[in-house]
Amino acid sequence: MPTGLTPLDIVNRAIDLIGNNQAPVTGTYPNFDTSTAGIAAKILYPGVVQTIMRQFAWDFGRSKPTVLVVTGNTPPPQWAFEYTYPADGLEIRQVMPTTIVDANDPVPVNWTVGNVLVTSTPTKVIWTNQASALCVYSNQPPPSIWDAGFTEAVVRLLASEMAMAIPGRPDVSQKMLESAQGFEALAEGIDG
Repeated sequence: MPTGLTPLDIVNRAIDLIGNNQAPVTGTYPNFDTSTAGIAAKILYPGVVQTIMRQFAWDFGRSKPTVLVVTGNTPPPQWAFEYTYPADGLEIRQVMPTTIVDANDPVPVNWTVGNVLVTSTPTKVIWTNQASALCVYSNQPPPSIWDAGFTEAVVRLLASEMAMAIPGRPDVSQKMLESAQGFEALAEGIDG
């Protein structure tokens, strides 16, 4: 996989798959050019990347254990603590104590995700009975460290989405969607 891959590279690879001599997008994410393709890419790119990342919890997207921040709210009755969801978090993988008592017999921590008002703002939260909790979660690392299978799945799903957004070509969109699903299935077993 080439090093230094950028969102612009991903978008232009997707445009190449659409065909029909589409002009490449210029600029840097999120400030792509104002062409139809650039506007579509700005809107579609983050959702496609997040969708593919969440589907298989790719290993390269795993964060280091991060200290959770208490919201200050009273949690629901079945939970003792309420923490804010990590700002760059796509999916929580594990909640754990700050100190592991027995590394050979770790006790899993129960938790769930919800939403509440925190200082009058709708906020995604984590509820758990674990005091001083850490969490490991999937985030959205830059394309320069993506797995090759993940890259291909993103490119192909993005091409599928952009095929409808740019020229309105449902036939190409369907083919790219099927291709993306094929890459996702292949890469699921070899996530690295």
